[in-house]
Amino acid sequence: MQTFMTVYETRNFSVAAKQLFISQPSVSVQINRLEQTLDMTLFVRNGRRQVQPTPAADQLYLAYKRLDEEWQQTFMAIKQLSEHPQMPAPIGFSQTTAVTVMPMLMQQLLPHSEYQFEVRTMNSEAVLNGIVSHELAYGLIEKPMLADAVRQTELPGDQLVLAGDPTTDLWLLREAGSGVRHYTDAYLREQGITPTHTLVVDTNQSIMGLLQAGIGETIFAKALVPAGVPSAEIGAKYHRHFYLIGLEQQPNTTLRRLRDLIEATLKSPDSN
Repeated sequence: MQTFMTVYETRNFSVAAKQLFISQPSVSVQINRLEQTLDMTLFVRNGRRQVQPTPAADQLYLAYKRLDEEWQQTFMAIKQLSEHPQMPAPIGFSQTTAVTVMPMLMQQLLPHSEYQFEVRTMNSEAVLNGIVSHELAYGLIEKPMLADAVRQTELPGDQLVLAGDPTTDLWLLREAGSGVRHYTDAYLREQGITPTHTLVVDTNQSIMGLLQAGIGETIFAKALVPAGVPSAEIGAKYHRHFYLIGLEQQPNTTLRRLRDLIEATLKSPDSN
């Protein structure tokens, strides 16, 4: 393939031979073998050493060039990994912790170059499933969730409020499995409210947009309520904690150190 690429770029067997430090007959033999293997003509010979690539050669050249570039990138990544090994560390954040906790936490974690961090945003239930399936190293969620072989640590959290139009009969609900939906359902039961109309919305950003447009009311993190949107306190019992979850028996010592680092960072007074 290297011979093919050189002939394609030079359009000349003799020049290609010089660049490859082989004889011109060797170039011809290699191109002939490649054409026989592919069962197609790659170059039109005009009786001299100049050649013209066929459309098949054009396509093969572009395809191989892309593959070669990908290989070079892969090779450099592997080389870098061998010289500076990093531990993959995917961390799952619930929708709220991704906004309120993740930026500060990652600012503290990124200088630790022994880890290759990856941030994933999903609801609390999906984060727990990611821990159980070993797809995530750790997760930060908004409600207590237990599972076999999962260790949970309570961390400082945030305050929930009633946000939105107080005269509306439309409730905005996060999807089942999200942390805020857990607290919303508890609030509705406590208040004896059966919403006349509901709209399930699967991201905090979308709820924020609806609130700004004057659509609906909801239970929402106080820190995320958009400016100008009415809100009302609903009591200290809706001051929720966040939870760090990971495997109870983490076999990797480097990842065990990461848990200690996350806990220390989020329990620090400077993190509030």
